[in-house]
Amino acid sequence: MKTSGVASPPSPASIPLSQSAWLEVRLFYVRISPCVVENVPDFLTLRHPRRETGASLEVNGVRVPSSQTASLKLRRDRIDRESSEVTYVSTETVRVTGCVDFEVYDNEDMVLCGNLDRIEGVWNNGTVSDPKTGWGMDCYMAMGNGSGSVHGSGSSSSAFFQPKLGVSSPSVEVYIAGCCGGVPVILTKTIQASPRRKVARHVTLDAIPEDEEVDKVQDIVTTGDGLARQRKVQV
Repeated sequence: MKTSGVASPPSPASIPLSQSAWLEVRLFYVRISPCVVENVPDFLTLRHPRRETGASLEVNGVRVPSSQTASLKLRRDRIDRESSEVTYVSTETVRVTGCVDFEVYDNEDMVLCGNLDRIEGVWNNGTVSDPKTGWGMDCYMAMGNGSGSVHGSGSSSSAFFQPKLGVSSPSVEVYIAGCCGGVPVILTKTIQASPRRKVARHVTLDAIPEDEEVDKVQDIVTTGDGLARQRKVQV
């Protein structure tokens, strides 16, 4: 005896890995506040640098070799003068598998960087992830915000980092919308730049910090992307 009815869509857990491995990004936007709205550029550049073996990238249906960098425009979509806020958007279709990095530039100044990756298991080290598909996003402000370009020129013309005009600690929201195996995916994270401070440190061979001083000592770790991140160092 046959039964009639509408079949339910497959649950994410039942979707074969071959179908659900790809994350299709249909919207990528960046919202920055505060900034010098009179000087913000018409667009930012979204770059996907060279990838490791096993990570794939397609832009508008065209496969990008792992040895090449893909660049897309983030067009200026909206300016809110009251809140000194600007939004940049890309609606290009980007498909990725594996861990794919991204970087956002204002001319030669790197504004932020991050990556998209499929997270396995429940532990994700703070990465924003979608529980249905396992895809996650992590991102960081680029070091040098308000103190220079990524090439170390010592000065920045970016409208997003102008300490003399009171813009030294902007907040940036990164929002990605798309799908994976037919399941909608939304990833969003807000990050904030910290004003760079000059810390005088005198190091001697026989200097031993007190216990309460250990937590105050910080080191700057340079990553392979040329970025610097701060971490506490115990002696």
